[in-house]
Amino acid sequence: MSMTYASFIDAIEALSVTGITRTFQGPPSSLNTTDLPAMWVQQPDGEEEPLSFGAAGGWITLRADVLVAIEPVAQSIQEANFANQVTMLDNLASALRGADIGKAQHTWSIRGVTITVGGTTYWGAAARVTGRG
Repeated sequence: MSMTYASFIDAIEALSVTGITRTFQGPPSSLNTTDLPAMWVQQPDGEEEPLSFGAAGGWITLRADVLVAIEPVAQSIQEANFANQVTMLDNLASALRGADIGKAQHTWSIRGVTITVGGTTYWGAAARVTGRG
């Protein structure tokens, strides 16, 4: 049975990322400081080529962005929050290394970002996760 978008997103949301206070089921419309650092999945996409004799094709490829909001930019001390951002990149990468997402080994790219939720900009971390199967 092929992986579904729902099972792919569920597997990512089940990640145990050190330091995460709350995991949202989909993008939040707003955040409270008691939620931070908060994680969610958004922007899923994918492709699947037909598997036929003599042609390329096979497992579905799914991708989604994992976002972590760490601290509001306006309430932050830049040096401390940059250090927190780098720590969260390490924590997110560690969780992804140990995850079981899809039938084949998953891959990701990861970066520090700013994220705007409900009109507030946050220091953040983002990973583009790709799963196959």
